[in-house]
Amino acid sequence: MDSSVKPGPVVAIVGAGPAGFYVAEALLQSLPDAQVHMFERTAAPHGLVRYGVAPDHQKLKQVAAVFEGIASNERFSLYAGVDIGRDLGLSELRARSHAVVLTTGAALGRPLGVPGESLPQVFSSAAFVGWYNGHADHAGLRPDLTADSAVIVGNGNVALDVCRLMVRAFDDLAASDIPQPMLATFRQRGIREVHMLGRGAPGAVKFTFKEFRQLADLPNVRIRLPQAADFTPAMWEQAASPDAQRVLQWLRAEQERPVDAADDRLTVNLWFNVAPTAFVGEQTLQEVRVRSTGGEAFAIPAGIAVTCVGYACRPIADAPGYDAAGAMRHRAGQVLAEDGREEAGLFVAGWAKRGPTGIIGTNRACGYETAATLVAALPALINAAPTLASDFGTLLDARGIVRLGHAHWQRLDAHEKERGATLGKPREKLLSLDEALHVLSTVPAVATESAS
Repeated sequence: MDSSVKPGPVVAIVGAGPAGFYVAEALLQSLPDAQVHMFERTAAPHGLVRYGVAPDHQKLKQVAAVFEGIASNERFSLYAGVDIGRDLGLSELRARSHAVVLTTGAALGRPLGVPGESLPQVFSSAAFVGWYNGHADHAGLRPDLTADSAVIVGNGNVALDVCRLMVRAFDDLAASDIPQPMLATFRQRGIREVHMLGRGAPGAVKFTFKEFRQLADLPNVRIRLPQAADFTPAMWEQAASPDAQRVLQWLRAEQERPVDAADDRLTVNLWFNVAPTAFVGEQTLQEVRVRSTGGEAFAIPAGIAVTCVGYACRPIADAPGYDAAGAMRHRAGQVLAEDGREEAGLFVAGWAKRGPTGIIGTNRACGYETAATLVAALPALINAAPTLASDFGTLLDARGIVRLGHAHWQRLDAHEKERGATLGKPREKLLSLDEALHVLSTVPAVATESAS
């Protein structure tokens, strides 16, 4: 090999969710000599697709096949089970790369800031959704679903997901990819009534009509509006979006149907212009106190509550902070310091860039924008070459850090699908790095593999 030939650019991506993979896709396409190294702190890639998409939305999870195609590129390396900030410092990563892209998402639930929020049986959506999707951070959550009444704070799509899973027929849940320990909890479910609390007016709902119909069309569920008698004509007409208008039309038509006293379906109550003021209970949650915008106060008995009011980013040591909206300061993906200066070689994509908004597909345009900004900056970054060798595998091995490459993930993926098939479901997820390592040590490899 000609030693005078400079190696191609080295780019490190922190986070193996949709944003990270779309950045990788763009870079591999536009930089034919680039080496892309992706780091993921959990044992499995795919981020939001694996841990955020509802278990009964299997079609949305099919995008993982796109990510697998990206990961199969010979210039791509995966390092799963590696926590940047703990196992390898961000400053170390930057010293060994021409550029680093942060695509770490928004993994923390935003607090409401009301009394009693830390009571047992009060969960953030980040924790509850992470739990039923088998995320290692939340697999030990142990919620109790035996209560007959639940409260969900928020009226976006995440709130609808949580509500739908609380009332969906058990056989439907059993055919999803909810892990068996979580499914056992749902089997004990006693919930007969769910209350969804929205701060805004009926016409300001954040969820889409498509998502709403997935809940409303469940044969074992009825939707009720406890405040319907107080709705003014304007409240039925004023909508903030076409989706909200369609929801209002559906609700209005439903309200005109005669009520059957013998209807024993599970009830979902939609409340508007209300906000929780306290979660109350002695040892565990017993009720949620609520106040309307008109000043009326009342209490809703509940044995479990989930707050679906947004997400926040997990801080990374040595990384710039986030703005008030929960996003990293940037210019088209180029990270900026607090004073507006560019952080040379540091970029951002996904929820860490935009805040927790958008759907999975939104990350593609977002990731491509960041990649284009990075490529434009590359000439200057290449001139300031990495000061240390970019052999991440050797470095992690020397520290005794376990790292799972794409070939390892392919084995784990096949194992999960095989376990799922025996249970009549798409997959049975492994719930921790230790479980993944156990499988890799006991299940024979089909072919020779490497850590990359």
